[in-house]
Amino acid sequence: MDFDLRVSELDPLHGRLEEAQERVFELQAGTRVDSDEFFSKEFMRSHTQYDSFRAFYRESSWDLDEAGDMDELPNDRLDGYVAETTEFETWEEMKTAAAEEEILDQLVS
Repeated sequence: MDFDLRVSELDPLHGRLEEAQERVFELQAGTRVDSDEFFSKEFMRSHTQYDSFRAFYRESSWDLDEAGDMDELPNDRLDGYVAETTEFETWEEMKTAAAEEEILDQLVS
């Protein structure tokens, strides 16, 4: 049995999809973001040993003044720290998962 399935009132969804797409482009372009917002407390609690991103980088073995300094660390050392303290194997994997969660949250909210 076939029937015509037309859904009206999709404008709010369309708007959220456009916002999510814009966010994808921003993240791909390397837009600087606030670490504590990007790595939300919920994300950090669910996927790491820490309650916040601030605690994650402050507890590292490096003397980091700001979270942005993490990108200046050698990849192998940073990946090792991520693998030891999170459910991810690499820093890139952790950033990608946080971006995916942020975009999905935008779509659902």
